Amino acid sequence: GMVVSAINATGTLAARREIPVGVVGEGGQVAHVFVDAGDWVKQGQVLISIERSVQNQQLASLDAQIGVARADAQLAQNELDRAMKLVDRGFISKADVDRKTATRDSARARVRVAEAQLNESRARTARLDIRAPVGGYILERNVEPGQTVSAGSGILFRMAQGGEMELQAQIGEAALAQIAVGVPATVTPVGSEQSFNGQVWQKAPMINEQSRQGIARIALPFDPALRPGGFASVEI
Repeated sequence: GMVVSAINATGTLAARREIPVGVVGEGGQVAHVFVDAGDWVKQGQVLISIERSVQNQQLASLDAQIGVARADAQLAQNELDRAMKLVDRGFISKADVDRKTATRDSARARVRVAEAQLNESRARTARLDIRAPVGGYILERNVEPGQTVSAGSGILFRMAQGGEMELQAQIGEAALAQIAVGVPATVTPVGSEQSFNGQVWQKAPMINEQSRQGIARIALPFDPALRPGGFASVEI
């Protein structure tokens, strides 16, 4: 029969895909923090809302400007309509009609500009909500209500995409050469009786020159006992 040899090693637990979350918009003062480390979130879920009273006033003001611009455009249209009735009867010149048409066109253009400004401002305000870029598990939270955050604030949350974990096993280069992607592995966190079944999903393309070791990455399903940064042993 075939001889199956086991390779024993140790390594560090990690999120398989760690996603840092920071500020994408202009930031501001944190009004609410909705999640904590250890929570599961969906993609697009709001993690933090930023105080936005100033922005809301700007939106109201831009909305009012659109109302004014629309009223002006309607007035210009009515004047043009009246002129069109009179031009055929010779009471008003073609030049007057052209002028009133130009006035109506520029009034309409002002409505479009005002609408574009409102939409841009709405989009900027929407970015004040800091949302989960992917679905997954919150590993770390570094933000509190009342704090002022900006693009320079660094990482507010760390997430494990999909909650997927891995063990980054340090393996000698000769043993690493024998391991194929897809082979099963049993991982036991330090100080734990419990073992977890995973499989090698990637082998490092590089070997550390000093230690002559490379990393085999072992994919593991989510379990709260698998804590990123923790140490574990593995049998491959």
